[in-house]
Amino acid sequence: MEEIKGKAALVTGGSQGIGRVIALSLADKGCRVVVNCANNPDNAQRVADEIIAKGGRAEVCRCDVSDEKAVEAMFDALGRIDILVNNARLDPWRRTAEMSEGEWWSRVMDVNLKGAFLCSMAFFNRAKNYGWGRIVNVASVRSFIPAEMTMIAYGVSKLGMHGITRAMAHNGAPFGITANTVCPGMVITENINKRLTPEKYKKEQDAIPLGRPAASEEIADAVLFVIGNGYVTGETININGGMYYAP
Repeated sequence: MEEIKGKAALVTGGSQGIGRVIALSLADKGCRVVVNCANNPDNAQRVADEIIAKGGRAEVCRCDVSDEKAVEAMFDALGRIDILVNNARLDPWRRTAEMSEGEWWSRVMDVNLKGAFLCSMAFFNRAKNYGWGRIVNVASVRSFIPAEMTMIAYGVSKLGMHGITRAMAHNGAPFGITANTVCPGMVITENINKRLTPEKYKKEQDAIPLGRPAASEEIADAVLFVIGNGYVTGETININGGMYYAP
């Protein structure tokens, strides 16, 4: 991990949940961290302040990653970024009742998939000039397991991220850029009890062979691994307690 000290890392959706812990973990390894958010600048600032209080370097960048012009402006404003963690997503459990299937599909794809694509392209076009870069796409075990009717859009969006990973890994290799996917299962975050009823929590947990959700820190460990190991690229790291066994 010595190689990433002093590198600049952008974590999309870094204001809470897994993104927050990834941002903190990268800062602990000596990275300058940009905490991106679209709607929660106060939360993002708290993450940055937490990093700074520990002696790290951090800043906040508010940007809707589904907006192409805004993404380009963000990368232009930030200067050199060495590490991109595509973590921004729409929470699949927070869909409102009045949204139609088509509206929900479009919004999920715009943030989860289009956002990862736009950020990856903006990152790639700059990092290829540096001779070093890391892309990590945070997908989901729902990339692989059959979805409930209400989760189809989310699962498809996360499955699409694997295609971005493989393309960036293949095209980035000559420039020292690696790209990998991390696929969490159920993860404990500060908002999990807002999203899941006790009954749904138990049902989700009971489907995990290891019998428990992951801690956010366990997911961050996998992100750090693929960033720190320059010989891993185009791969999927599954962290789901045995819910899905990769072939």
